[in-house]
Amino acid sequence: MNIYSLPAIISFTVNFSLSLIVLMGKPGNTLSRWFAAFIFSFALWNLAEVLVLNSANLLTIFLGTQILYRIIFLVPAFYVIIAYLFPKNFNKFATNPLFYVIVFSLPLLVLTLSSPDFQIKLITLKEYPKIYYYQFIFNLTPTFLILIFVSISYIVWGNVILARKIRRLRSIHLKNHTRFFATGMIIIFISSLAIVLLRANVRNPASLYFLSTVLTFAIAMFLFTVVVRFHLFKPEKLLSGGATYSILSALSFVIYYFVIRAASASLKQLIGIKSSTLEGILVVALILVILPFARLLQNLFDQIFNKTLRQYRKSMLVIFRKLQTYYETSEFFEIVTQFLISNFKISEVYIFNYHPQSDRFTEITEKTQAPPIPRDCALSTHLKHKKGATEFYDELNHRDLDGDCHRFLEDIHAQIFVPLIFEESLLAIIVICRKKYGLEYSKDEMEILSLFGNEIAATLRRNQIIAQMRDKDNQRFRLERLAALGQLTAGLAHEIRNPLNTISTSAETLLQKDVSEEDQNELKQFILEEVNRLNRTLSDFLNISRIKPAANSEIDVENIFERICLELQNSDVPEITVTYKIDTGEKQLMTDPDLLFQVLLNLGLNARSAIKERYRNERHFTCSQGKINYILSTAVKHVNLSVTDNGVGIPPEIRESIYNPFFTTKESGTGLGLSIVHQIIEALSGSIEVTSRPGHTCFTIYLPKN
Repeated sequence: MNIYSLPAIISFTVNFSLSLIVLMGKPGNTLSRWFAAFIFSFALWNLAEVLVLNSANLLTIFLGTQILYRIIFLVPAFYVIIAYLFPKNFNKFATNPLFYVIVFSLPLLVLTLSSPDFQIKLITLKEYPKIYYYQFIFNLTPTFLILIFVSISYIVWGNVILARKIRRLRSIHLKNHTRFFATGMIIIFISSLAIVLLRANVRNPASLYFLSTVLTFAIAMFLFTVVVRFHLFKPEKLLSGGATYSILSALSFVIYYFVIRAASASLKQLIGIKSSTLEGILVVALILVILPFARLLQNLFDQIFNKTLRQYRKSMLVIFRKLQTYYETSEFFEIVTQFLISNFKISEVYIFNYHPQSDRFTEITEKTQAPPIPRDCALSTHLKHKKGATEFYDELNHRDLDGDCHRFLEDIHAQIFVPLIFEESLLAIIVICRKKYGLEYSKDEMEILSLFGNEIAATLRRNQIIAQMRDKDNQRFRLERLAALGQLTAGLAHEIRNPLNTISTSAETLLQKDVSEEDQNELKQFILEEVNRLNRTLSDFLNISRIKPAANSEIDVENIFERICLELQNSDVPEITVTYKIDTGEKQLMTDPDLLFQVLLNLGLNARSAIKERYRNERHFTCSQGKINYILSTAVKHVNLSVTDNGVGIPPEIRESIYNPFFTTKESGTGLGLSIVHQIIEALSGSIEVTSRPGHTCFTIYLPKN
């Protein structure tokens, strides 16, 4: 093996693998196919050098030089086509097969007419007689000079196309990719030309050839860098898969030629084992050694290339968990904005939220005079079709954009649009401006932003549904409050109007001159009673709005029961039996004593009225048979207070209305007693239930334990 061919062997391995990877990565993409062919031409260049340098057979050397000669002069034609297609094509004719025929026809024609216009001189090294290197001796015929002119013209043509394209590209990272590719190719062509010109003036041609083989390796590395930077394939998939083994294959070549063959030759002399058998054993051993290293290398590449992706996923997991809680729209988008700015190092973020009323997307913060975006404009239509992150300068037709909208996007240096789409509906548009510090957005970041937009869209839609439900609940609550207020007002007006009518009639009668003194006294008594009734009604009404907040303290329920029993037994119907019972060892309760006393007393007064009404309705029932019983018991989470009576009972058809203000079945009642009871129990963080049938009614109060 010629040691000078080692860079060519490694370059061939890299270029051949890279061309296949680019082709298989996006086989339907025109740029990928031609870039794969461009890289493969350099692989043929490397293969031809290997054939020339590692063969003493003149026929093989001639074949290698013929391949090398033609590839050298066809590479500029590939370069012209790549210049039209990279990084994006602005000329429709450049994708026409006729264009490819025209580009390749001229160099192929001149190559046919000029062949062979060179001679090959095979030279051996004095130190290593079995190692060869080659030297071209060109015949400066007119056709060969034309071929040189065509090649240089094609190189200049490709560079002009790239230079003009840089001015047309709007994306910063595409401009940088194009500059990098054009600059690298110019350096390669200049370096190749310099090596050719130095051949006649260098005393040691072997050193010069070593430089040319090193140049082929540099070309392979440059093409690899271009492919990785422009994302013609996913490097993380490559390095965690096939490229790992490609790198290890090149390493195996080196180990084989420098270690195994040397070890085989040495052992053959010492032991006398046949060389091919020993080499086979050593190759198998090499494979077994390489395999574990391949897994380690694969894991290492995976960690390196996926580090940023894992960081983004971790950050997104945090924000998605945070947004599981409902936030108002402005606060929701503020969290999203801060996440994007901090994680992607973005200078500014603008979010346009859709408003069904105006059928437009409007900027949520109104920090600038941002024009609204119509729902059916070219921008929103494109985003709905793309359903992912879209670059402003590379993927949108600016001529279709609204004038004001386009000027605004230009002024804020918009770079990327992230649509928030849920079930074919565009909910919002996130406009991302350029990065801080002049950084660029990578393809990986574009994919992450697309994924981020999809997840945020689902969360935003959930928040919108919650907001709609809250709006409906608030609207229903307002209607219920208005209805309750109307009922309350009507009840109050009714309760006031009746006494006023009585007072007015009595006053008019008193003004008459023929009213006896006895009638006057009776009318005055009517007026006094109705005034007292008005006063009670207004007092009860005011009690509804004056219920004080609960001031909890530890109380003895037995003392409250005793006070209530004393109060009820000293009333106008003392013969009604009032008792209490405590079905628990705990007599202490943490609550407001005044509010609890008011509740239990009101329920006792209602029970007494129910017993009196039963007495009036049933001939065989007397008030002495009436019973009111208070019971205290406990459950797992509640303290239960029940008030039971054997009065007339509550008809089923009115049970849902008993807590409504001014609802009453009594002739002299205000209808506010149970309404006040209900509000007090809510103030005590409790609840109340009622069960009733004729001859039995039970109100049960549930209060939370301490």
